[in-house]
Amino acid sequence: PRVAVAMGAAKSACAGGCFSGLRTVRKQVDADWLDPFSDASAAAAQKAEPLRVAVAGAAGQIGYALLPMIASGEMFGKGQRVILQCLDLNLPQVIENMRGLEMELQDGDFPLLREAFFTVDDAKAFKDADYVILLGAFPQQEGKERREIMEKNTMIFRTMGHAIETCASKECKVLTVAHPACTNSLLCAYYAPSRPKESFFGLSRLEQNRVAGQIAQRASASADDVRNVAVWGASPSARRADLDTCTVKGKPLFSALYKEDDRKWLEQELAPEVLQRGASIHKARKATCALSAARAIVGHMRDLHCGTRPGIFSSMGVWSDGNEYGIAGGLIFSMPVVCEGRGRWHMAGGLVVGKETRERLKEAERELIADRELARELGRKHGLQVAQMSKAAPPPAGK
Repeated sequence: PRVAVAMGAAKSACAGGCFSGLRTVRKQVDADWLDPFSDASAAAAQKAEPLRVAVAGAAGQIGYALLPMIASGEMFGKGQRVILQCLDLNLPQVIENMRGLEMELQDGDFPLLREAFFTVDDAKAFKDADYVILLGAFPQQEGKERREIMEKNTMIFRTMGHAIETCASKECKVLTVAHPACTNSLLCAYYAPSRPKESFFGLSRLEQNRVAGQIAQRASASADDVRNVAVWGASPSARRADLDTCTVKGKPLFSALYKEDDRKWLEQELAPEVLQRGASIHKARKATCALSAARAIVGHMRDLHCGTRPGIFSSMGVWSDGNEYGIAGGLIFSMPVVCEGRGRWHMAGGLVVGKETRERLKEAERELIADRELARELGRKHGLQVAQMSKAAPPPAGK
């Protein structure tokens, strides 16, 4: 509720709906916000039950980077104990990788790690899970048609959705990571029909972090100085980073980067750099961007569980019903949201969306609607009732 007040006050404080007034609002409410990494939060968290966190695809490179971050408290705050329930494929090499990772977690001296186990049984991995992180999917490959990839992912997320439906806690929140994250999240939600669609998320935080990192470097600032980058859309190629709401050290972005060459960089060079960033990292280190992907997952889940800081929003792929920006309902669509903590969130309101950004939103919307229709067709093929696929469960308490 305090966060909602901050966003509403910021809206009224700025002409045209921009967020230049966030600095004043932040001063008003910072004193009331309980930092999840403060001693007071740690004391409260230590009295709480451990959070059960299921990670599917845990034996891969992202899992290797992610699990220590969760175990050390980076995701859920100082003092919050966790139980890691890790799942991967029943293949000899994968099982060996899981065995080695389990030993490393045992040897890693993680005071907040109550337990970590690895399994090939999805029912065991998802049992009573408070949060589920789905790292894997069938990869997009050159030469493979969209329909073929969608069909393979339908089978993967059918399995995941069924396990979540039957085994996870009733308040469980589910984050899908692999591209196309919003479409894969929608697939998973379809196969867990009794769960609120508002409990399913697609990862867009990596794009947000990449934009913020590039701007920070250009402005000689830290990444934390760059706030309120709004990422709208679906797949990375169809997403749009809206910089009109962005601030650097409390100033509007276009006041911080005001020179002619800065404007040219923002308008012409930033978006291509961000789009090619994953390929550039892979070329440089001959491996995927596992570390930055893991950090994006941590940031997404930390905001979802602990709440966004006053006056700040986070970009997430969320259920689009009821939005004020003209985006079609029934989709998982990346947009700026305010998180209230313990999995509760609402869309950031009052943002002015420019003409160019709105055109890109419509492109992304068309892409996601096409994916949804293909998902429905494949759902019928695999025995899923179309009524289930279009029905949203009642929203969770507090949403």
